[in-house]
Amino acid sequence: MKTLVIKVGGSLLRLPVILSNIANILAGLKPGKVIVPGGGIFADVVRKLFVEHKITSEEAHYMAIKAMEIYSVMLSYRIRNSKLCSTLEEIVSTLSEGKIAIVLPYEIIRKVNILPESWSITGDSIAVLIGILLGADLVVLLKNVDGVYVNGKVVKELRASSISTLKGYADDYVLELIRRFKVKVAIVNGLKPEILKYLVSGRKCPQPYTLITA
Repeated sequence: MKTLVIKVGGSLLRLPVILSNIANILAGLKPGKVIVPGGGIFADVVRKLFVEHKITSEEAHYMAIKAMEIYSVMLSYRIRNSKLCSTLEEIVSTLSEGKIAIVLPYEIIRKVNILPESWSITGDSIAVLIGILLGADLVVLLKNVDGVYVNGKVVKELRASSISTLKGYADDYVLELIRRFKVKVAIVNGLKPEILKYLVSGRKCPQPYTLITA
């Protein structure tokens, strides 16, 4: 069974029709899918508190991860045959039942956190880390871009060793995780969720996306 970790970006919360379409496509995929939420507007509340209450970076880091879980619950009501999971063991068990695992990331990251506790870390790195912990075949980051652009064109494949930043596409710690743990990460346009069907099946995809490898 091919294991895919799919991060549903927080920016998609502002596009309810698109998000509904994504939920339907995710529900129709073969077993072995793990969904990690973004932070979106929920994490924005924490950013505001960070400034107004002068909370520490560590506090803000974990509060923002906890805020992601609101999105998890929302997705669980929209993705059929899914189950909320707060531990790695629950994720593995849910996948063995043929269901889609929707991650509540707080406890997992709190227990196994190799990530810097700062605003430079987003749901992107959290999704990649969860993919690493699960030994996933691929981590997909659903974004609002077609992929990584070089000279005005989407690059089909990039090596993390050949680039220094993912600014505008994902947080830069994603590159560190790819280099260190050899995980594969795809930048996919969330407005074109049908690409997921091709990634799952292994068929050649007519739509652009970028695969980043070590």
